[in-house]
Amino acid sequence: MTGASGGIGVPLARLLREAGAAVAVHDQLHDGDLGGDIDALCARLREDPPDILVNLAGYNQFARCEDQDVRGLVTVNLIAPARLIQAVLPGMKRRNSGHIVNIGSMAALIPMPHLGGYAAAKAGLKAFSDALRRELSGSGVRVVFVAPRAVDTGANRGLVAELNRRTGVRYDTPEQAARRIFQALCKGEKDVRIGWPERFFAAVNALMPALVDRGLAGHQRIGEKLLHKSETDQISGAGS
Repeated sequence: MTGASGGIGVPLARLLREAGAAVAVHDQLHDGDLGGDIDALCARLREDPPDILVNLAGYNQFARCEDQDVRGLVTVNLIAPARLIQAVLPGMKRRNSGHIVNIGSMAALIPMPHLGGYAAAKAGLKAFSDALRRELSGSGVRVVFVAPRAVDTGANRGLVAELNRRTGVRYDTPEQAARRIFQALCKGEKDVRIGWPERFFAAVNALMPALVDRGLAGHQRIGEKLLHKSETDQISGAGS
């Protein structure tokens, strides 16, 4: 399990242990940064594939497109999970059993202004999960993609927290998100989208994206104001 020390990861790991699972977690200090060289980690997973792989680690970045670390966002949120999946698949296939749990975001289904790199990476993880689930049909290896809405964790602090406050974004607690992920795993669900009205807006975005464009125009304006204020404050602080 990656991301086990994060806001959702702690309660999810606890739920898994309470259910009898022996949870091995990715430790950045010993196993390497998921944004860097993970060859050694992949090799260990290939030699001793787990029954369940949970790809939870990830991060977002609220910024204008030209200021985002697109390489880092895509590497951690998409490429690293894909490589870990490649490492465990041969062993899972030999056993004819296994479960891959990919944690995405509703941002993959409702891409928001100033979160383009994150939304793109999570949308890629969603597509990867769908394709993999269909590829593994009949193999005994199950794939589930879970898209939480905003969760009250460190990822939603600072400017993102202020944006969410001004636009009325609803939060789930880490425990609520963890319980839903755990439920999806236990039930063998395939595609889980957490939150209402987020599920409704995701469907609207798929069918009528121009309508969502208009609906999110206010988010864009508020986001620009917050970024401009942050830049102004930084300049003022540097000059004082």
